[in-house]
Amino acid sequence: MKHEIKNLEHSAVEIKICLTGEELSPLKTEVLTAVAAKAEVPGFRKGKAPLDKVEAQFKDAVKEELTEKVLQKYYEEVVKEGNITPISYIHNVKVEMNENYELTFQVDVYPTVELGEYKGLEVEKETFEMTEEKLNKEIEIMVNSKSKLVDTEAGHKAVMGDTVDLAFEGFVDGVPFEGGKADSHVLKLGSKMFIDTFEDQLVGYEAGQEGEVNVTFPEQYHAANLAGKPAVFKVKVNSIKTLVTPELNDELAKELGFESVEDLKAKKAEEVKAREEARIKNEYIGKLLDKVAATSKVDVPFSMIATEVKNRISEMEQQLSAQGIGMEMYLQMTGMDRAKLESQIAPMAAGKVKVDLILEAIAKAENIEVSEDEVTAKMTEVAKYYGMDLAKLEEELNKHKNYDNFKYTIKGECVMQKAIDLLVETAK
Repeated sequence: MKHEIKNLEHSAVEIKICLTGEELSPLKTEVLTAVAAKAEVPGFRKGKAPLDKVEAQFKDAVKEELTEKVLQKYYEEVVKEGNITPISYIHNVKVEMNENYELTFQVDVYPTVELGEYKGLEVEKETFEMTEEKLNKEIEIMVNSKSKLVDTEAGHKAVMGDTVDLAFEGFVDGVPFEGGKADSHVLKLGSKMFIDTFEDQLVGYEAGQEGEVNVTFPEQYHAANLAGKPAVFKVKVNSIKTLVTPELNDELAKELGFESVEDLKAKKAEEVKAREEARIKNEYIGKLLDKVAATSKVDVPFSMIATEVKNRISEMEQQLSAQGIGMEMYLQMTGMDRAKLESQIAPMAAGKVKVDLILEAIAKAENIEVSEDEVTAKMTEVAKYYGMDLAKLEEELNKHKNYDNFKYTIKGECVMQKAIDLLVETAK
């Protein structure tokens, strides 16, 4: 048996296995004998047809079975001699059978990583300073979440920011048009939800007041029969509501889950500080990783990107399901199909895979290892996140025969975290 290995782009190789007729003969006889035992050939009893007749009638099936036999016999030998690590199924299979036999196929292999500089990196790091203004903005959001729409007093004239319950009917050239009528529609003035100056013209109206609003549809309006045309809307303001924001006091603070205003401010300041510092740290790490990635060379295999895309879509499906939305519904809502979604995710997936490969290479270069205790500690942390202890988590994983894979994944995450810690510790 002779073989050739040719390196391709994207960490793939092309392998050609060549067998002489003499080398192929025992494998071919084995395949033909197995096919012949079950074959029905006209003019012969089942299983009694000559092998040449079987080969002539079942040529494609014989070729397929023979290819399986060749791979079973020689694939591992070729991979070992070529010192390659396959990470995908074989693809682009081609077979030529004449006097000799040639099997050509491609397979993705674990990529080589040429590391750039990863120690002593210098990137800009944001600093966070807690200010009264930042804290007040956060508290304002909390207070506003308790705001309520209340009916205005009699005689109140609508102003921008008010919410009106509106009845209307639209006319173009004196004729009502489809979709232009409602008996009750809630509209916040100033939201720009209606065309042209519709909302502006309602300023000054009182509850119960009727009138007319004159507007012009946009030239690019979605309904071609209305685009660019002037219209008159007969309107009636059913009611007017205004948003009332509560006063920040101890009573409201308790409603928000705090002991007092003082307690709210103190704990909110701590929360904002922790959140912003975590954001800054993550962005800083992201910049370090971007810098390493920019100077490192990795030819990421398509199969690794495809796996990451699949994982991300699976996560999306779980998140959508938690919101009561199926993937098909999401695709309809966004006007995409699955192929378009995958193409959008692919660049981010490729970047993630590249960074992971670089971190693995750094860990290898620095002889980074994790202890059993460190893996256990991380698994305990994961168990706590899911509201269970480690024993319960292990029980659930073993029940689904996923314990070893989960532990392997956790160990890999620990190793990569140590590689990230190295980047941070050695950065300037």
